[in-house]
Amino acid sequence: MRPVRTMIRYISRYDRGRFALAIAGPYALIVVGVTIYVEISTRQPGSQGLEAIWLFAVTSPASQILLLLPLPAPEISRFLFPAAGLLQAWILWLIVRGRRKSMTPAGALPLRDDHEGQDQNRMG
Repeated sequence: MRPVRTMIRYISRYDRGRFALAIAGPYALIVVGVTIYVEISTRQPGSQGLEAIWLFAVTSPASQILLLLPLPAPEISRFLFPAAGLLQAWILWLIVRGRRKSMTPAGALPLRDDHEGQDQNRMG
């Protein structure tokens, strides 16, 4: 339960943290799930490797950019495409989460606005 509480605290620091998690989290889970499916299904006898198209579709548009790179061995793409998908999930999190909430520490007094101080000086 402790990791869950830590994650909830971290997510609640941002204006749209829960919404960002609702978008980036399932996308990351889909990338991991499709990667596992592709790895299992391509190792079956009689597989021609066409299952990897699913991984290409899920990790698009980064996968389209990665196809332009000259890769020395095809085994590298097994790690590169899922890494690109998880990078995209992280970028989605960064974009959607919004700004960090400004919270005063526990027990601290909130600071006065400069405008409030000037207003009190004018009145007094």
